[in-house]
Amino acid sequence: MITRDIRINANAIWNLLSEKGSITIREISELTNFKESLILLALGWLSRENKITFSDRDGVLEVSLKSVLTDIYY
Repeated sequence: MITRDIRINANAIWNLLSEKGSITIREISELTNFKESLILLALGWLSRENKITFSDRDGVLEVSLKSVLTDIYY
């Protein structure tokens, strides 16, 4: 069950990043109401699939998609 939840959350976060661009984990939490632990698991999933990048903005971790165009499915 939890693997399914992680996958669903990863998909929702991917869509959010596609809309918003680079955002923080706190912003993901505020926009999705997901528990932080499930956000981190979903980000790990997306990271393992090489879909996101992490960057540091003034000491705050930001997440963004690597490339939106490569993930468009027809």
